[in-house]
Amino acid sequence: MNIARNGRLNVVVLLIAALSSGASAQNGEQSYAIRVEGMVCAYCAYSVSKNLATLPTVIADSVLVDLERGVATFKSTQPLDDSLIDETFRDSGFKVIDVSVIAELQDPPTLSTRVVTLTFENGQIGSAMADHLLDVLGEAASKGTSEFRVVAPQELESQILRPLIAGRQKAVRIRYESAEQGAVEVTLYQHSEVETKPHADRVVVLEGVAP
Repeated sequence: MNIARNGRLNVVVLLIAALSSGASAQNGEQSYAIRVEGMVCAYCAYSVSKNLATLPTVIADSVLVDLERGVATFKSTQPLDDSLIDETFRDSGFKVIDVSVIAELQDPPTLSTRVVTLTFENGQIGSAMADHLLDVLGEAASKGTSEFRVVAPQELESQILRPLIAGRQKAVRIRYESAEQGAVEVTLYQHSEVETKPHADRVVVLEGVAP
């Protein structure tokens, strides 16, 4: 009798454990791939990344955009409804064609090699010299696995990023950190294996350039 009771108890315990495990998986982190129509350059890819990052459960640092394939991948802390993703892109100029749940994404590579930092004084963004330097920096970023860290007022976002990435055919990760009025910093990081030789101590400061 005790053996029978113990046997039934073990079955119940195993069943509860299985159900709990399934519930945890369902409520846990999920990886997605979406096909997006309308991306034509790196600036579009950045806009798509920003849209995805507005979703409260999306892990912003996990968003990666493959411009050539027109695909964005990302992680969410909870399962997402397709309609929520569609709604996010409704007024963006892009159209979500397909949403798929995929195998767990690998974390993107850590790009700790600082190549160069451009520092602009207040009022210089938008000048011909600033646009030229940002264009040169953007071209260098397109040669390898790169990432930008931009520290600047939010209202300067478009003026900084358009000469930096607009029209380029390779998406680049961008960490835009809003700051109060003051100097603007644009730092390029690259993977240590890219051909461009890193210069970790190189900082360029613009002074006396008329807006």
